[in-house]
Amino acid sequence: MTRRKVFDPDTVPPSFWRGNQVQTALARRDIGALFRSYLDAFDDCTQTQLALLTEHDRSDVSNWIRGTRHGQVSDIGVLTRIAEGLRLPDSARILMGLAPADALVSSVRDEREMSTSEARAAGDPDRRRLDGSDLTSVRIAICGSRAAHVNANAMDAAVRALARLVMVRRLRVNHGPIGIGIEVMTHVADHYQPPGLRGAVAIFGRRNVIADAEYVVLVGGGEGTRAEADLAMAMGKRLLPYGASGGTAQVVHQQLHRNPALTSWMPPRSLVTLDQCAHLDPGVSAVDVEQMTDDFVDMLDEVIHTDQGESLA
Repeated sequence: MTRRKVFDPDTVPPSFWRGNQVQTALARRDIGALFRSYLDAFDDCTQTQLALLTEHDRSDVSNWIRGTRHGQVSDIGVLTRIAEGLRLPDSARILMGLAPADALVSSVRDEREMSTSEARAAGDPDRRRLDGSDLTSVRIAICGSRAAHVNANAMDAAVRALARLVMVRRLRVNHGPIGIGIEVMTHVADHYQPPGLRGAVAIFGRRNVIADAEYVVLVGGGEGTRAEADLAMAMGKRLLPYGASGGTAQVVHQQLHRNPALTSWMPPRSLVTLDQCAHLDPGVSAVDVEQMTDDFVDMLDEVIHTDQGESLA
């Protein structure tokens, strides 16, 4: 009797893990949706083989797939067995909330401590600009605070979504000693626990925070954030305000809307999303706030891809 060959997860192409449905399932830790996508994509993999690969009973796998067992999983042990069994790449592990397997490549420590050669060595060959260089040099400034007239739910959602983006895209982040930027880095440390993140180095002085950043992301904020935004405009920086978070971010969005020259660098589709993420209706649900925040951060990700000429192939 011929034994059926076990599916080899190393044959899964990187493009599978970049699919929208798969990335959504990973971010939500929805194992049922992840397994369904996996089986749909690979005909030679079965529920039994998924069970063997991830060290689970076949009945557990079947229940996840059929939806009779709650798809969202929080147990780190279960998630780790799935990640290791399916050979998840670091970007997929991070989306799921696990530390990357390759600590060197995925370190989010302050890269001012790294030499140019180290930073280049940390580059991912799958993340290349069209000119062949990598994206390890991309730096964003995250500015904002929980000042008066901000939307607390939108601020909370922004911290989570921006932390995920920083980890997945390995962006270099400028931030001050207080405010939303340090919240994002703290969230990265607490929830993703990357081995290389030993501390977040704050930058003093508003001009210093934005001086070498290519993009300035505004979330909420008061007078201090407005000063940073004014400096960024004077220096020709590319501003991306999350208007729905309120405060300075909403004021700056209105200013950008009145002066199209300030957004002329943005792709039209991204500009539409920026406008759609400018306001929250009263009484909007937490789910809708989360979705709008994700839309804003997805737009930020797309803008960086387009503007930097990154090849996603």
